[in-house]
Amino acid sequence: MKVDGSVAIITGASSGFGLALADRLVGKGAKVVLGDIAEPAGKALQDSLNKRRADSAIFVKCDVTKKADVVRLFDVAKERFGQFDIVVNNAGIAENKHFAADHEDSWIKVVDINLTAVILGTRVAITEFLSAKRKGVILNTASLAGLYPQPGQPVYAATKGGVVHFTRSFNVLGAQKGIRVNAICPSFSPTNIVKGAIELHGQAFEKAIQKELVPVETVIDAFVKGIEDETLAGACIRVTAQNGIDVYRFRKTPKL
Repeated sequence: MKVDGSVAIITGASSGFGLALADRLVGKGAKVVLGDIAEPAGKALQDSLNKRRADSAIFVKCDVTKKADVVRLFDVAKERFGQFDIVVNNAGIAENKHFAADHEDSWIKVVDINLTAVILGTRVAITEFLSAKRKGVILNTASLAGLYPQPGQPVYAATKGGVVHFTRSFNVLGAQKGIRVNAICPSFSPTNIVKGAIELHGQAFEKAIQKELVPVETVIDAFVKGIEDETLAGACIRVTAQNGIDVYRFRKTPKL
């Protein structure tokens, strides 16, 4: 899909990958609906993007765990820009406590935002695309943690593994309905999630991941690839320091 002239809905848009992707897409000629729970930062991004290119962005306060909020993103896209072409389910958080020490069960929120909300967002997006009889692209932010074990972040890894295999299950939707669903699986990148992990696990962890860090802009290149490369459907686009951007190759799926 061509980015120029498209309209993208991005959750988790006020920081990290969401912010950087919104900036990139507007620079390439898209308009963006910015969904996030963080209202001041979201409005600041909206204003910044609109100064750069008039009427290119609108912020909508959104709790991705609430269906009404997610549906509202599509309503705003239609009301403000007349269409929607790209949906990025990007909102996510990480564990802020060691697993055995999580006596408040905060891990449930990690599952709700990282996995359940992605399922909800994808379902709403597919329903909206089908209802409008439009082709489209859905990108789900996963992680390298969805492909390999993460002893220090087991719940985070579980949610991202869920996103990976959930996304792969739509591999035929592109050919059937023109709706391509892909997952982005980056290694460690200097975002708030990684900063939080460093605070939790300390200097030894920070030192250990230095060689694995990938720039945010490289991760955004992977998002753009997921949008523009029409051959990718149900794909997991991996981003690593060693190999750059590639499509992760799973073992052949057995016929059931």
